Amino acid sequence: MSLCISVVTPEGIVMAGESRQTQVIAGVNRIASDSAIKVFDLTDTVLAATAGWAFLQPQGATMMRNISSLIEDFKPTIPGGSGVLAIATQLWTHFNTIYQEHTVHIPNSALPAGQIALNFIVAGYDHPSRVGTLFSFDIPTPAAPTMPGRTSDNPGPWWIGQADVVARIMNGFDPRIVTLPVLQGAHQAGTATTQLAGLSYIVQWNALTIQDAIDFAVGMIQITTTIQKFTAGVAMQPGNVAGVGGPIDVAVVRPASNVSWINRKQLHI
Repeated sequence: MSLCISVVTPEGIVMAGESRQTQVIAGVNRIASDSAIKVFDLTDTVLAATAGWAFLQPQGATMMRNISSLIEDFKPTIPGGSGVLAIATQLWTHFNTIYQEHTVHIPNSALPAGQIALNFIVAGYDHPSRVGTLFSFDIPTPAAPTMPGRTSDNPGPWWIGQADVVARIMNGFDPRIVTLPVLQGAHQAGTATTQLAGLSYIVQWNALTIQDAIDFAVGMIQITTTIQKFTAGVAMQPGNVAGVGGPIDVAVVRPASNVSWINRKQLHI
């Protein structure tokens, strides 16, 4: 798994993601790497992040390839001048196709309807607009992205992956709370979510500086890493894998400016 967080502010957009990659061998979850790449500069003004499966096997490939290499293959295919929505749609098409090819190679990997292999965030600026947009989509899904989840006129965070710790902190509850019998009546009546929303922290997202947004995204990932280090899931669902860890990559894009990397893993000895 993973945790990637984007924060859209009037000043610009932050994209952050950690580096852990896990795998299951003989039914045992293990940490395979702490150097996976999950944040990408798709163009000079558009960023992306991904969470979920670490590998897919495209048509013609003799083995599975990591997601970051597949995104690098995708980048040169982006037509010049493409806007954020166009790029998000192209990426959705690209990975839906690869997912289908993967399930042809490995039929027992096909997910039941409603389950998700990959999540993506795509965010940035259309030239010459000063309004940033963020789109999110899942793979596999029949629904291409159409409406932004965030804009710089509607600022705030967007997270994908193992976000239960972030949700508990910011929203005041774990999303699994609605499955508890004590809340079933309210959930079926459609009132549980509205009532629980009263527990959310109040944050003036429109007032955040870029540095504030960086601090928030990095802080939430660090807190998640720490909580996972000392826990093994929750009592109602024990055994959760510590899928968040390793270095945190952070990139920023601002109006009329190119992507800048605040922190980026480098090869080393």
